[in-house]
Amino acid sequence: MRTRLFVILAVVILIGLVGCKKKAKTMPSKETTAAITTYAPLPTFKEVFRVLDQLQAKDISSAIPTKLYKTKQEEVRNAFSLGLLTADATLAAKGRNKARLTDISSQMMNLTTLLGLESEVNQMGADLKTLIEKEKWDDLEATLDAHKKKVEDKLWEMESYDNYTLMLMGGWVEAANRVAWLIKQNYSAEKTKVLEQKGTFNSLIGNLKTIQAEHITSQPAFAEALGLMAQVKSVIDSDKEKTYTVEQLDQIISLTDQIKAAFLK
Repeated sequence: MRTRLFVILAVVILIGLVGCKKKAKTMPSKETTAAITTYAPLPTFKEVFRVLDQLQAKDISSAIPTKLYKTKQEEVRNAFSLGLLTADATLAAKGRNKARLTDISSQMMNLTTLLGLESEVNQMGADLKTLIEKEKWDDLEATLDAHKKKVEDKLWEMESYDNYTLMLMGGWVEAANRVAWLIKQNYSAEKTKVLEQKGTFNSLIGNLKTIQAEHITSQPAFAEALGLMAQVKSVIDSDKEKTYTVEQLDQIISLTDQIKAAFLK
């Protein structure tokens, strides 16, 4: 009887050990767990683009940069550029500018190889091309927004948190730059409230400071951009009842222009 009891106990312990091992295999690594708890998921720049709903398509179109943003093919710059161009593509869709949207989406597809996003971005390009040809503007905006989320989710799932952060920074930098420029053309303090994005810029800078990969942190462009982002945050934090003056809009435009220029070097 006692022997049988020992055998049963041994089997129970063995099953428990095997179960623990299987559970351990399904758990994320310590490095992954640390990254997930350190890097913050970032909100979409759609929030700051809400002000575009108050504008005419021709006015929105005037905010699309006349020169297509192009950098040398390099992972850090590709990630930043992809985010920036996504913001420009949204402007082009809302501004119903067929020619500019075509150019922008083509350039976006050139940036995927070093980021592991060929499938996602190429599918986006194909979908946009079809909708551009048919001039289905409402569908274009919805499709662009859906693909943007898909790309962000893919980088997060791939645990490519550095590129995720750089891409989101590119999007937010361009959105803040273009919206500040648009509001300045026909200034209204009420419209500037969309730029009051303190939490977003806190999270962005927190993520940027978390990046430790030497191929990123050793780049002068990254160090320069990080310092300039802190200055943008300082302006965003200096609101008066959640509004900004024309002078503060000029500061946001100037600082974000400098960030964009840093990645062009």
